Amino acid sequence: MSLVLAGLDTLGVAAMVPLTQLIGGAETDSGVLAVISDVIGTSDPTVLIPVVASAIAVLFVVKSLASIGFRWQLLGRTTRVSADAASALLRGYVLAPYAAHRARPLREVYRNVNDSVSQGTSVLLAVVSICTDLAVLVAITIVLAITDPVVTVVTVLVFGVFVVGLQRLLRRTQTRLGEESAEVGLEAWQYLLPSLDGFREARLSSRGEDFVRGYRKARLRGARLGRDMGIIADIPRYSLEIGFVLAVAAISAYLFNVGTPAEAFVVLGVFAAAALRALPTLTRVSSNIATLRTGQPGLRIFLAAADELRSVGAHDEQPRDHTRYLGDIVIDGVEFRYPDSSDPVLDRVSLRIPQNSTMAFVGSSGAGKSTLIDLVLGLLEPTRGTIECGGRPIADDRAAWYAGLGVVPQDVFLFNDTIAMNVAFEVDADRVDLDRVDEALAMAQLDGIVAAMPNGVDTVVGERGVRLSGGQRQRLGIARALYRRPSVLVLDEATSALDNETERQISETLAKLGGTMTILIVAHRLSTVRHADTLVFLKDGRIEAQGGFEDVRSSNDEFARLVELGRLD
Repeated sequence: MSLVLAGLDTLGVAAMVPLTQLIGGAETDSGVLAVISDVIGTSDPTVLIPVVASAIAVLFVVKSLASIGFRWQLLGRTTRVSADAASALLRGYVLAPYAAHRARPLREVYRNVNDSVSQGTSVLLAVVSICTDLAVLVAITIVLAITDPVVTVVTVLVFGVFVVGLQRLLRRTQTRLGEESAEVGLEAWQYLLPSLDGFREARLSSRGEDFVRGYRKARLRGARLGRDMGIIADIPRYSLEIGFVLAVAAISAYLFNVGTPAEAFVVLGVFAAAALRALPTLTRVSSNIATLRTGQPGLRIFLAAADELRSVGAHDEQPRDHTRYLGDIVIDGVEFRYPDSSDPVLDRVSLRIPQNSTMAFVGSSGAGKSTLIDLVLGLLEPTRGTIECGGRPIADDRAAWYAGLGVVPQDVFLFNDTIAMNVAFEVDADRVDLDRVDEALAMAQLDGIVAAMPNGVDTVVGERGVRLSGGQRQRLGIARALYRRPSVLVLDEATSALDNETERQISETLAKLGGTMTILIVAHRLSTVRHADTLVFLKDGRIEAQGGFEDVRSSNDEFARLVELGRLD
């Protein structure tokens, strides 16, 4: 398409040669004018001039329409590439290993998916546009060279000095502005996230204005960078206008000294027509070069993020074998340490969790409870040792293992949609099984509350569930886990936000579920784990004691003190 546009531009500029010859009174019995006269059937200039002028006008109209169509197609393609690139990067983050996700600053993720992808796309569009414009400039230069080689050389030298010289002068500044723009994007996200995601804490600590000031400072810095980028992008245009005036003066002086006024008029007419096409094109080339340079830092960030995500691998959400994991969970000699630490979080932990039993993990903060649960869930990979279910390593098919899990975290994530959609954790309402929703709500002791709401399960909970109480949000998380009809139910501090009565009700629910599925509980509130089949007491990454509640209390003094502090005698 670039070549087609260049050809149309070439025809338009080349057609100015016979037009200026006719206007200058040239004879029509030779050359191109003779061919035109034969085609039209007359040599009368009063007929030929309007016909040739109309043909030129049609050529430029066709060229303009073709340029609009090409620009539409080009923008559509590059914007689709941008959407695909952002989606691919987000897919990489979403499917990255859990350990890598935990170590990644969220503000960098947002910056990379949004700002860096946009900058990278601008570079892509600039490169394609530069190639298109260069093809047009080459075609115009060929026509000019045929018309007058000497004048063409002078013109190319004048504009070449202006364009190349300016780009060399501006290169370092444009690159610096691009790097600073990437930094500003990261800084803005740094203040935006806590001001909105941490709204409650920001309000209660009276730090909202501080975050706004930080965000405003970052945006003002970005505004100054935008101003500088705009000025630098405009400098080539004004410089080219100056170059055009100088070129016309030099060409005119040369032509009127070496040829007749009629010949000079023909050449100047062709060059004037060429300038009408070349100046905007040269301006676009300079502007796109600036865009390419300022967008390169963002493109490098995007490519580095993509390379990093490829290096860590990706989780496959499709099970290789739809056979459900069933049987005892066996933890054999499991050790775990984070890559940046030499001290193990878990040290030679071995444990058998019988199928359909309830096991609770307790211990002081830092004992390794949540890490052990993350290992059992398959979110983390053991540094040493294995975890199996029914004699089958969970690492063999993590997607199949996840299919049988129901997890209730300490902080349940709710999105701004209906209760039914949140319970099913779906984005497509047609895939929600309302009977299972009702069943899960009843098991989570939430059916009565939902029934009392004006819209029932169609009640919108608000962003992050702000229209629900803390206990209701937590029970909604339990309902979500039960909606999956899991074979393994995991509650990681899931009752920490519940009042005593609600906790008692949930404990009763868990007691009813006992024997129908394997239940793993992590809790600081010992009343939640009192009736577990087996209680495991962890300390410094090791199992200090395990057995029934009373057995562990009698055999472990530290746990006995925790029970005493919890007044559970």
